[in-house]
Amino acid sequence: MVYVGVTAIDLWFLGGEKIRLNSDRSFYLYNAFVTTSESKNSDWKIHSREVGVTKKSYLEAKNVTFRFFETPILWLPYFKSNLKLFSESPVRYKMDWDKGLWPKFSMRYRVYSWEQLDLYFRLNVRPSKGVGGALESDYRSFNKQTHFRTRSYLDHDAFYRDTNPDKARTHYRLQGIYTAKSEDERSHLYASYDWLSDKNMQTDFGSEDFELNTAKQTRLEIRNFQNWMIFGIDGNFRINGFEGMRQRLPEAFWTPKSFTLGDSGIISENRLKVAYLDYVSAKEIEPAVPDFNAARLSAQSTLYRPFVYRGFTLTPLVGIEGVFYGNSQQDRPAALGALIYELLLDLTLKRNYKTFRHTLQPYINYEGMSHPTISPSTPYIFSIQDGFNRLNVIKSGIRNLFYNKKTPLFEPNIIADLYTYAFFGDQTFSKTVPKMGGDFIWNFPSWKLSSYIRWNIEKEVLDYANLSLAWTINQNFAFKTEFRHRSRFDWRKDSPNNFIMEVTRDISELVHSPLSDGRNTLLSRLQIKIAPQWIARLESHIGWGRGGKPSYNEAKFDLITMISTSWRLRLSFTHSPAPENKNDRFTFGLSLVKK
Repeated sequence: MVYVGVTAIDLWFLGGEKIRLNSDRSFYLYNAFVTTSESKNSDWKIHSREVGVTKKSYLEAKNVTFRFFETPILWLPYFKSNLKLFSESPVRYKMDWDKGLWPKFSMRYRVYSWEQLDLYFRLNVRPSKGVGGALESDYRSFNKQTHFRTRSYLDHDAFYRDTNPDKARTHYRLQGIYTAKSEDERSHLYASYDWLSDKNMQTDFGSEDFELNTAKQTRLEIRNFQNWMIFGIDGNFRINGFEGMRQRLPEAFWTPKSFTLGDSGIISENRLKVAYLDYVSAKEIEPAVPDFNAARLSAQSTLYRPFVYRGFTLTPLVGIEGVFYGNSQQDRPAALGALIYELLLDLTLKRNYKTFRHTLQPYINYEGMSHPTISPSTPYIFSIQDGFNRLNVIKSGIRNLFYNKKTPLFEPNIIADLYTYAFFGDQTFSKTVPKMGGDFIWNFPSWKLSSYIRWNIEKEVLDYANLSLAWTINQNFAFKTEFRHRSRFDWRKDSPNNFIMEVTRDISELVHSPLSDGRNTLLSRLQIKIAPQWIARLESHIGWGRGGKPSYNEAKFDLITMISTSWRLRLSFTHSPAPENKNDRFTFGLSLVKK
């Protein structure tokens, strides 16, 4: 027996009026406390009349109170925990103060932790406005091949970015991720769901407590890898009415391993897809943008053969793609076929100097597609994979790579790539060479300067310019800033270097569509270590020049420090656009961190 004793497990200190040490290396504490503070007068602790700890560091306690400066703020009749896994933030406090609203107090507490399962409880209270709570779970199988995490949140509260920020209403968010893999690791399953009451809910309940980050995705992914093929199933599902998206209900693909045709050196690649696709619009715009759906079967086969001679590489490619749609804009099935052909010619020249090495790579890349067997306006367009039209485009340029021998990196220290695009046989561009651009990167151990620019020769405007500088000046100061410009002739596309849309639609038609979105944006992030235990962070987002729409600015300032032994304090100020000028938000957070 030990009287008035203290022991430690990782970051935890356990003590009590009486401690019984057992022969199997377990121990029992009476009138006990658990804390992370080395001081006898701790600022917080978990108190219990009886606590048992096994030799594997499993803790069981009865009649538990959580005390802050000796004041009980939470009571549990029973508590179990694995102290070895209890190494990160079992309890967090936070206060949000939105402009024009009462402050909101939040607490997150790990109420159960054992061999396979962790449970957390979260409580939010805003005086005179509302209350909310969350239950979070984290399950892991013994063989570590299955992992299931859930978050369930419900409140009746006001929110500063809501359409009516003064009115409390019910919000909810149900979120989860499930992952599993086979013993041989050749197969895996991933599934996630995210069901929200409204589009603002992700911002309101997206703090660091809530780290699943499924980004409103409800999807399924199955993969099976074999030595000779890959098979997969993908599913995307819309469960939130405010979203518009392409659903895959589901989509399956099969890709055999590429192979060489005899001794010819010709490589064959093949792919088969079967899907049922459903394009749904958000409820607010559904009358103007009706939904459409179709079964889709596609097959692709390509042949290519690289030829290498004294630094020259010539790679011709030819392929065929066929697609069958169960429905089309003509209200009947449609079948499409197109021939794809490419030719890549590049030369690599290298020369070593005393302090650096220079690599020069002139290149010409031709991409072509034949007229599809049906009009481009016949099939439904679910994504860029449904864009087929006659295309003949040549990208030619010179790429320069410089490697500094004094500051070697995994990538070149300096990259300069100048190129032009030439189009043949289309009716969209009046000039054969309507676009030219350059990519410039200066990359060194402590800083990186990037510049991506494209000039529209036909319209005599800058299509886009992305300039960024990231610099770690020393161990106490680092920042990154980025300026982005996009003209109204640079379209919002998933793949910027896919020009099927440009050769299919007139520029006058595109410039009056939502695909045209000229704007300027300045993004900045700064971090300063102002004292050994104090860190300041500043993030800003400024936008202007967006087609007559008002300018906007967002900023966030964080002040972070360590107090006591294992407590992190965070003070935040956020300024962002919100209804009724409720743009400012103050946040106070207090949480445990791992030593």
